[in-house]
Amino acid sequence: MKILINETEAIAAQKLREMIATIDPDVEILQFNSQVDRLLSSLRNTQTVQRYLVRSGTRLISVAIQDIAFFYIRDRMACIRTHQNTDHFIDKSLDDIANELDPHDFFRLNRQCIVHYRSILKVQAWFNGKLKVQVKPTLEEDVIVSRLRAPDFRKWLGE
Repeated sequence: MKILINETEAIAAQKLREMIATIDPDVEILQFNSQVDRLLSSLRNTQTVQRYLVRSGTRLISVAIQDIAFFYIRDRMACIRTHQNTDHFIDKSLDDIANELDPHDFFRLNRQCIVHYRSILKVQAWFNGKLKVQVKPTLEEDVIVSRLRAPDFRKWLGE
């Protein structure tokens, strides 16, 4: 059985054959996505902040990054909890904060919490592939890492 094709399809097929013949099999195909990820992470590392300015009544307090245990959401506001168990409200979203932090020190566990690696006490396997993280100082709510973020979190802990 012969398939009938029109003249334009025959010309296109011939051009395709010529293009395939010119491809060098020794040419290495670069993975564009991994290069973009590396570039973004290097840019993120150069733009990390060293301290946050927070309000406490009428006073302004500078909180150093090394004093921060985690960032979390309380009453729809972003908060900083320090290793000394003091809380400070901050006028930024957790998305903005996550972009400013060093990804080697901080990890976004879920939509409500960004944790410093020194604040993690214990990680437990939870239901359906999720992880439950116990932090110090303690947080009132359970900190659960989703099934989708759990592999990235495990990898981050192993660094």
